[in-house]
This record gives sequence, C-alpha cells and structure tokens, in this order.
Amino acid sequence: MGARFAYVKASEGNYYTNPSYSSQYQGARGVGMIRGAYHFAIPNWSSGADQAQYFVRNGGGWTSDGYTMPPVLDFEFNPYEGRTINGFYFGNTCYDMSPSQLQSWVKDFGNTVRSMTGRLPVIYTNTMWWNQCLGDPSGFGDYPLWVAAYPSSPTNNAGAIPTGSWAAYSIWQYSSTGPFAGDSNVWNGDYAALQRFASQSDSSGTSFAKGPNSSTIYMVSGTTKYPLPDWSIYELYMRLGTLQQVSQQYLDSLATGNAVGRFARSADGSIFLIDDGRRLHVPNCTLMFDFGGGNCTGWVPLSSGELSTYSDSGLLSNATISPTGRQFYVSAMTKREFFDIDSLVQAGLPGRTSYLSDAVTALLPLAASGPIVRPDVVVVDRLSRQPYIYTAGKLLPVPTTINAENVWTNSIRAAALDGQSISKIPLGTAFAGFATNGNGSEHYVIGPSEKYLMADKSQWPDSSAVLSDALLNMISTSGTISTPAFVKSPSSPVIFRKDKATARQVPDWATLSQLNLGGSPQIFSLTSTGINELTKGPALLPLGRLVVSDTSPAVYLIDGADKMLQLEDFRISNNLGIAGYSRVPQSQLSPYTSIGTLQPVLRCGLDAFLGYAGALWKLPATAATAQLPARSLELSTCNALPATRGSLDATIFTKALDSPVVYLMVDGTKRPVNSWARLVELNKGSGSPVIAEYSRSALDLVPMGPPA
Repeated sequence: MGARFAYVKASEGNYYTNPSYSSQYQGARGVGMIRGAYHFAIPNWSSGADQAQYFVRNGGGWTSDGYTMPPVLDFEFNPYEGRTINGFYFGNTCYDMSPSQLQSWVKDFGNTVRSMTGRLPVIYTNTMWWNQCLGDPSGFGDYPLWVAAYPSSPTNNAGAIPTGSWAAYSIWQYSSTGPFAGDSNVWNGDYAALQRFASQSDSSGTSFAKGPNSSTIYMVSGTTKYPLPDWSIYELYMRLGTLQQVSQQYLDSLATGNAVGRFARSADGSIFLIDDGRRLHVPNCTLMFDFGGGNCTGWVPLSSGELSTYSDSGLLSNATISPTGRQFYVSAMTKREFFDIDSLVQAGLPGRTSYLSDAVTALLPLAASGPIVRPDVVVVDRLSRQPYIYTAGKLLPVPTTINAENVWTNSIRAAALDGQSISKIPLGTAFAGFATNGNGSEHYVIGPSEKYLMADKSQWPDSSAVLSDALLNMISTSGTISTPAFVKSPSSPVIFRKDKATARQVPDWATLSQLNLGGSPQIFSLTSTGINELTKGPALLPLGRLVVSDTSPAVYLIDGADKMLQLEDFRISNNLGIAGYSRVPQSQLSPYTSIGTLQPVLRCGLDAFLGYAGALWKLPATAATAQLPARSLELSTCNALPATRGSLDATIFTKALDSPVVYLMVDGTKRPVNSWARLVELNKGSGSPVIAEYSRSALDLVPMGPPA
C-alpha cells in the first residue's frame, strides 16, 4: 500500500515489553521497510533514565545502518488517569507531575537514550496535552517531533504544533483507523530524507570500532584511533556512540593515539576527568599528573556536545570522597587516606573535596607516609571494626565498647580507615582504663566520665597508655585514688577492694561497711574494661566469722582483709558470742595470714572486751585488766563482732579450759588461787567470780608467780 516505515511498541514504564515486538520489528524489515521502536512513558512510575535503560535493553537501540529509525519517546495523555492498579495510583492526565518535573523527566530520558545509542529520541505527543502538562517549553528543538492530530476531513494540514520548541514536525500521525494497520503516519519529506533521518548520528564525531582480528576496542575521533585498555574505561565513554565492527583495512588507515584513560580535552583546551557519568574540570597539569594522567598529555579529544552528556561536578581537587566512604588525598600518583577535612586543614593542605568513585583511586598506591589524621580522634578499622584512639602520635587499641563505657569518648570524632592505612601508624600501649600524660609525670585511673590521679602508680596495673594533655583535659579530674580503695563498674553490682597487687570482691554490704569502719565508703567508678584489667584475688570473707577450709580441720576467725586467728576451742568462741562456722575452699583462705590464736579477751584500739557467758563485755581500762592476755583485732573486725552486753567492773580471774586452777594476773605473772575462800576474799567477798577461760597454750605463755 506504499508504506515505507513503521514503528513498533517495545516497552512501557519499566514493567512491560511487547511479546510480539520481535516478529513485528523483524517482519517490517523483512518486507523492506525502515523501522524503529517506541517506548510508552509512565513518568510517575520511575525516572527517565530508568525507563530509557529499560527501553534500550528491550529493543530501543539504534545503529546507522540506513534502515533503523531513531528511538521514540511516546509522551501523551495518561491512559490510566484516576486509576489504582496493583496498589499504584497513576494520577491525573499529567501524572500528578508539574510542568518542570515532566520537562526534567524528558531530558533525563533523552540524555540517557543518546548516551546509550548515539541518538536523541523522537518525541511523540499531541499539542494540546504537551502544552497543558509541560507548558509548551523551549529547549526541546533537538528532539525530532512526531505530532498526533486526527483531522475530521481529508487535509494536508497537521494543525497547531507546540511552537515553544518546534517550527515543524518530522512525522504526523493523522489517523488511528487506517488506511494502514495500526495508526497511520506520514513523513514530512521525501524518501531520501527519510533514509538520511534513519542514518545520521547525533554524535559529534566520536565512535567506537573493533576490527575482525582483535578484541581491542578503539575510540575513533577524526582520523585517529585511541585504544581502550579495558571494559571499565569503555563503559565511561560508551554513551558517546555505538560499537561497530569495521574492517581491518579501515582501522589500519587510522593513526594510533595514546590509550584512553579518564582524561578528556575539549576543543578550547580545557581538560576534564571523566567519572561515572560526571565530568570534573582539571584546573592545572600538576593535578592531572597527580591522578596519573600524565603532564597534560594523556587525554582524548571530546567535543563540547559530547562533554555535555556528562553532568558538571565542578573542579577536581586532590582530596576525594567515594560512595563507600573512603577519603583519599592524591598527590604525585600516590594516595593517602585522610580522617576528615579538619585533618587536612591541620596538616596545611586544602580542605576542598571532590566526589569520585573508588575506581579513580583504586590503582594508585598508598603513600609511604601514612594517612592524614588529626590528633585525639577515634580511628576504626573499616574491615575488622577494631577501634583505636589516635593520640600523642600513636594508635592505642581500645575495646569495641569504648563509647558505651566512656562518656568522654562520645564527644571525640570517629571515622573508619582501611587496615593498610592503619598499619602505617605506630602502635602504642592499648588503652584499658589507665593512662599517663605525655611526659610521664602524672598517672591516672580513667573512669566512665572522670579520672582519678594515682597516689601510688606501683599499686595499679603496669598498662598505662600515653594520652595527650589535650585529651586528658577533656576528662574531669575527681581527686586522688589510693589503695586500698573500693571500685566497681556502672554495669555491675560487684564491688572490689583494690589493695596492693590484687582486687578482691566484697561479699556483701555489711562487710563493705565494716571495712570502712561503719561509714559509707567512697566507691570509685571504673569502666568494665578497667575492672577486668585488675589482677583478681579470692573474694573477701565476712569479718568476725569462723571458717574452716576444705583441706584442714583448723578453724579460724577472719580478722580484717588479710589476717586470721586460729580457734583452739569452740568454748572460747561460744563465750565471745560467736556461733557457727562456714566451710570454704582453701584457696579462699590463701590471702589470709594466721597471726596467732583467738583469746577470750579482745582489744579494739584502746578498748578491751571479755567474752564471758556467751556475750561480749567491755572491761574498764585498769592496770588489772591490762594484765590479762589479750588479742588485738582490726577495727573493721571489731565492727563485725556481736554487740556488747554491758561493762564488767570486777576483778577478772583466769583459768585454762581443761584445768580447775584459777589464777589472778599480777605484775605479768599468773598467781594461783589456792582455795575457794581465798578466791571469795580476792573477789571482795563475792561468791560469783568472773573467770576468763583461756586455752592452755595461751596461759602457758604467762610466767607463774607466787600464790595470790
């Protein structure tokens, strides 16, 4: 019927492809027609670039073979106006988008199609909808126009077209009912012009070619071919033209230029770094050399139009930031990771950065000088997640719980670096809660939110890390800590008594109070890591209690934190009012030193007490009571003893538990009382004498005197 060209629907949105596309597209060519593909746009479904890529991947390509029409963007009334399909609301006739949004969408689609095919797409639309929804904008004159207008009677006049961008149409769709199958269209020109329309490229001279005898791809510009070293470089430039198979004779006729890299030069001599759809202006040859592009020599020529297909990302700078968070300072074809912009500024380097893909810096070796890191920050290994404090010129390994345990570290900036960069920084002593200043004159125990000056460094773990004065000044000082001291972490109820070489758990609050002589003790707050760093000894045993080990029958009274008194007879402890005993592992007794035997008379400071008839009695401070054999106790143990029953203002006689002989202590000797009558007489006529019962071993130590 005289038809010479046809367009076949290839895709819609990014969710539909025409199942008959191949047979229709190839069938049209099979009968000699020039044919092309079109895409029906749903702009509120996804971006223009997304749908352009979907279109080209599913039939919307173009080659300059003379029988392939350029791709078409079908942009018109919303066919799903007001409908919700599969949960997606399609919007009004303009897809619920503003004119500026729709204009941007078209350019996004068009630029993507051109970058992938070498052609701007034809825009298919109708004048009323285009003007209503896009506002008849200017700036689309480079896109051929395919206007849809159905006259009510035969005519050669297509009617009004969108004049904001076009003076004439390229194709007119004049009927949806025949005479041809599908819609009927006319080309605005002769057949030769139609053939040229199918053949011409929007490119300004750059193409890609591959010969029959090699896999090498060349960028061809004018009479020069530039080899592309790998596929990744080809992907940087493939938007500029299509790849064609050419004869070896043609390739051999072209001069060979330098290998294609990331640098391109425009006609006016400006040099750009090409990266991931963007161009960055290279302000000088030194910077180009820094990035491995040679001294303004390793570039390929691109026209202004070709460069305009890359978004403008401003000036290239030495400091780069990648999508993966890596930050490098590039110089002399090497790279150094940098911590942050402040680190650059403190190092005297420019603080302006460029956003670049990792591929730009991937092949540059790390500089020997290591990363650029300002002092007093937290550096984290990007792979292992091990954190470090960088201070006083060294990296100090810290626990991964550093910020959870230390309030003061939360105000310190943290950033990740690669392990290779971290390995170039000297390591210092791991920070585990103990620190010294730069000159070693002050040593601190570091708590979660404050620090304590050590009164005696030798009493604490020899693991102090060197922190800078600036970092130490960030932590408030809360006095001096000496030993013994009570310490705990905020995350645990366990309290330790730190004394000399070991820290020992306090079993209960009563023992804690007794050790502090009845007062409320100061408990120093250390981090869990700091607590773990302390050498642990066996837990403290309750004071003033009787214990027996699991390996020996000997019974002991616990006296303070590190002494014990052996009990020779339970009658002595019963008289003191101390009942019962506990069996403990021998390991718990190992820190305690036996200092003698338990006596019925106990001294607590200047006071003396007698265990008599199951209770403690206070004795007057007289010469007579001073004569009695006694055992001095730690004041902390005295606080743990049973309460006194009262005072005994009487003569105190003594006897051995297994002997009837009663003695009176006079002038450091024990003098036997030879009769009951004499005992009553010495007791001021009272027949109820107070007799302190000792073990025989205790009384044997007292010299014998004449009878009393």
